[in-house]
Amino acid sequence: MDTLIELVHVYGLWMIFVITLLQSLGLPLPAFAILMVTAAFTPLTLTDIVALIFTGSAGSLIGDFILYSAGKRYGTRILGRLCKISISPDSCVSGSSDLFERFGSPALTLAKFIPGLSTIAPLVAGVYRMRLSVFGIFSFIAAVVYLGSAVSLGVFFRNEISSIIAALSDYGKIGGLILAAAFGLYLLAKWIKRKRLIKQFNIDRVTVSDLYELIQEQSGPVILDARPADQRTRNGFIPGSILIGDKNLNEIAERFQRHNEVIIYCSCPNELTAARYAEKLRKVGLKRIGPLLGGIDEWAKSGGRVIFDHR
Repeated sequence: MDTLIELVHVYGLWMIFVITLLQSLGLPLPAFAILMVTAAFTPLTLTDIVALIFTGSAGSLIGDFILYSAGKRYGTRILGRLCKISISPDSCVSGSSDLFERFGSPALTLAKFIPGLSTIAPLVAGVYRMRLSVFGIFSFIAAVVYLGSAVSLGVFFRNEISSIIAALSDYGKIGGLILAAAFGLYLLAKWIKRKRLIKQFNIDRVTVSDLYELIQEQSGPVILDARPADQRTRNGFIPGSILIGDKNLNEIAERFQRHNEVIIYCSCPNELTAARYAEKLRKVGLKRIGPLLGGIDEWAKSGGRVIFDHR
């Protein structure tokens, strides 16, 4: 933190612009904290405060437009690639989709305050082809509110922030190592949990060929769609599949607890969203349940029928 703050002091607003730009593109830089500390340690006039907020907002807005354009051009492919490196890939896209579904365009402002979603939200807006003018307005509002909050907190809690920084400085490198180790252990725990989930369901995965065979049987399988509702509407779904979410999970478990074969699919890397719901369904009573290898993308690639509900 000290090094970054020193760079900000040396290079001024240009450094703030670069930091906010890179953070908006997904790099793990603490732009919010840096603006807070900068505002706390620097005697700022009203003009300086406005310049600080709008310089940071410009960097954030440019980064958001780059992601929006990428989402619009490459569609769900780029979402899949980003989610592959996410420590919580099962909620990578669904969180943004849920926000857009509940709040519409203003969700861009809310997403700015949520780590992970702040990067995914502009991509989702591009994938779903939000109007450029609407995206620009709400992205600008999001940047000003987000960075304005950081500067305001830095100004109002100037003395408290100075005390915290002084205390951390007393610990020197040891304090930094403790913080880095704690963060490293958190990432390691998330990675282990993800690997265990993938390993557990690798042996339970059902191939598209297996699903074809099951469909030909008289009883047929129950097919569950674990994607967000808006993805199902926009991208289509496997015929006969039923949308599953946290709200109707218990209802589905009770309805199909005696069924011999339950297949669940998504459109996410390693079928992790499907695996997560499969794990939950097993805990509440379902036994024979497996994620579809490759999800709906593999189904469509293999010539499987995908239908759309335009109601």
